[in-house]
Amino acid sequence: MKDQRRLTAYVLLLDAGDALVGHGLAESETTAEKIIAGMNLMAYDAMAIGPMELGLGAAGLRELLARAEFPVLSANALWRADQQLVGQPYSIIDVGAYKIGVVGLTRLPGEELSDYTVLDPEEVLAEVASEVREQADTIVVLTNIPYRSALDLASAVGGIDLVVAALPRQLPSRALRVPQTGTLVLTAEQPLTGHSGRRIGKLVVRVDGDGTLSQEEWESVALGPGIRDDLGMRLLLERYDD
Repeated sequence: MKDQRRLTAYVLLLDAGDALVGHGLAESETTAEKIIAGMNLMAYDAMAIGPMELGLGAAGLRELLARAEFPVLSANALWRADQQLVGQPYSIIDVGAYKIGVVGLTRLPGEELSDYTVLDPEEVLAEVASEVREQADTIVVLTNIPYRSALDLASAVGGIDLVVAALPRQLPSRALRVPQTGTLVLTAEQPLTGHSGRRIGKLVVRVDGDGTLSQEEWESVALGPGIRDDLGMRLLLERYDD
């Protein structure tokens, strides 16, 4: 990311969620703490909360949210005890002359979670998007709902410029522009056991005067041995491994 930021004036580093785990399975709070520390070091701009984050438990998740130096987003995940949002619903990020509104949506968990209530993503997005439009030129949705569900979401809710989704059965090779609304939908990774963290999506896009996105170039980049290690990250991981 340091190289990308040196080469490009405006960069957003985002994550669609289910990130604070290893190999696609919920693990210890120590693992999640290490991942948060790494994301802080990389200066993430935002991430969405996924069911795997919720699966870490209320006490552990509260501590991790406090450690994050970037917005952790979900407009539809609530603490069951008081029905308050677990994370921020959205974040407004200044990118050059534009304001980018980044909304987080959590997919519905496969089973009931004792500490949380997760509302329907589409119903929540329709309401939140209207609020974000008053503050932002461009709206990006980060969500861990399945890719095909994200296409349906982008078709149903207008005014969204980009949806970054997750969990496809097959990894799409290009960004798809939904004809009903013109929204771009993409996904970068397949978070499967033994697979997560092997790819990162790279979207190069032009922001037009009205905040819409055009001239998109998209690729899912394999993180192989040809990418050199960052010294700061190596030292951070060594501290946790000691």
